[in-house]
Amino acid sequence: MIGDEQLAQEIKELVSKIIKVPVAKIDPQANLFRDLGVDSLLSVEIFASLDKKYGLDVPEDKLRDVVCLNDIAALVKDCLAKKV
Repeated sequence: MIGDEQLAQEIKELVSKIIKVPVAKIDPQANLFRDLGVDSLLSVEIFASLDKKYGLDVPEDKLRDVVCLNDIAALVKDCLAKKV
């Protein structure tokens, strides 16, 4: 099983590539939409990439609760735990 810190870092790097913001400038608590400029299209791309990378099928109703990177990491961790 992947560690929490490693998972958070992988997600941060993945999001960084998609939104074209340097990893160092991404605060895990920053609001993805308000602070980092993520729109609905980018959020779909982020979750499609996560689904592909981790083999997840994230329920759409869970996506509404995601506001920051830490939320994404918690959601991915939860989905991975249920998958095992």
